[in-house]
Amino acid sequence: MNMQIVRNDETRAVGIRSARDVLLLGLESGRHSLLETIADVSDGEYEWEPLSIAEQVIDRRLPPQQKRVWRLFQQNGAWTYDYTPEPLDPCPFTTIAWIMNHVAQTADMYLYCLKTGKPEGLDRRWEDLPVPSSVGAMSSYIDRVLTEVREYLLSLPEGTAQSELNKPAPAPWGEMRPTYMNIWGGVIEHVIQHSIQIAARKDRIRYGW
Repeated sequence: MNMQIVRNDETRAVGIRSARDVLLLGLESGRHSLLETIADVSDGEYEWEPLSIAEQVIDRRLPPQQKRVWRLFQQNGAWTYDYTPEPLDPCPFTTIAWIMNHVAQTADMYLYCLKTGKPEGLDRRWEDLPVPSSVGAMSSYIDRVLTEVREYLLSLPEGTAQSELNKPAPAPWGEMRPTYMNIWGGVIEHVIQHSIQIAARKDRIRYGW
């Protein structure tokens, strides 16, 4: 039996009966929280960073390993973003635009890996994923991908959903992990963590904390 979502002033679940129901609850709660957090983000807040205009000019010319801020930007007529796989210390500041793109693309790639059984880099690379150019388009991308994750969970046959969620599947970097762990860590937990981060960014921008 599928979990039913009842939304009044808040989202709550009725009839949790399986591991899939728990994942659906976590996904819907995280999605609702994130969409609510980004609903009033302005264009200025979307791209805000703590550097002066003069500092930005210099920072934008640096490689991502040396940048103080990671952001979305246009390159050769297409939108892209700063990134490097190696850990950096100190970590660069990330704009709300960068965070939203990171959330959407991560969920998108995890879902692709689950559906195809292939890690990133074989048929699909991070560079192949869309980078929307506006806060509205990025919000729609996030909503679409998280809806597709929900549809994937609901598509699992009732009698085999439990075993399907325990089957090993590749994370984007190739590690084989239980499917439920990829959904929880790569999508649900990721969405919740970055929703909190975006809320903190908004407070810093609006109140100067």
